[in-house]
Amino acid sequence: MRTHFAAGCAAALLTACAGPPTYDAAYAGRAGADAVDTVGAPGCFRMNDIRSHRIADSRTLYVDVGGRETYRLDMSGSCLAGASRQETLITESAGGSGLICRPIDLNLKVRLGGGMVSPCIISAMTRLTPAEVAALPPDLRP
Repeated sequence: MRTHFAAGCAAALLTACAGPPTYDAAYAGRAGADAVDTVGAPGCFRMNDIRSHRIADSRTLYVDVGGRETYRLDMSGSCLAGASRQETLITESAGGSGLICRPIDLNLKVRLGGGMVSPCIISAMTRLTPAEVAALPPDLRP
């Protein structure tokens, strides 16, 4: 019995270490270059390069990175509910390096009116193509 338990624990540990897939399933139909690899380096940027942002809805945030790229950040919950489009963001690098390559690398909170802070869990991080940025309504472009 002890052997089966140890084998089960080892299998669970290996599964947990495997991590998430290399792209968000919601964007699986898009061209591979459009979806940011949520595990690797192709979509990395420095947190200090975030210049501006726009809150689209309760779960979607667009950020301008260095004036060159726009990223869509999808939240796992409605942490942006009640926030105005330009509410103050509080950002911290989870690893301390300031390099953001995966959703988990960025600790994000939004400061709501009255001094309240709403923490967010980023579920997906997607670099938009120039065509996708151009298709955004002007009031949603960061």
